[in-house]
Amino acid sequence: MDKALRIYAWFLLVVTALPAAARLARPRELARIVLMRYQDPKRRKRARIGGLIYLGLSLLAIPFLLRAQVRQERWLVMAVLVGMVSALEFLLNSRLFSEDDLTRENRVFGGVYASMAIATILLLMTR
Repeated sequence: MDKALRIYAWFLLVVTALPAAARLARPRELARIVLMRYQDPKRRKRARIGGLIYLGLSLLAIPFLLRAQVRQERWLVMAVLVGMVSALEFLLNSRLFSEDDLTRENRVFGGVYASMAIATILLLMTR
């Protein structure tokens, strides 16, 4: 794997492992923080718009994925998945008003991010 892809792989590992750790280690505390942050309707609206933009950018990356070389394709798939999962989390967070619901969501997304981090580690080890 060339150097740029290896650096990008480490970046993907960080942006999946850190959120996984935060969401799995302290899901209730993170839920409280999100609830406090999103008490302001403007912040909720911004989160929804940001999630939609993030989702749109992830979808725009798909044509690049289809034209990528085989060795770059795996990393682009991971990048698109990370973008879509992050966008989905923004959208769902902005629509939940209960600490219990947000705590449950944090556990689910923590597991998803942890799975993506493991997949990134495996991809790093295969190259």
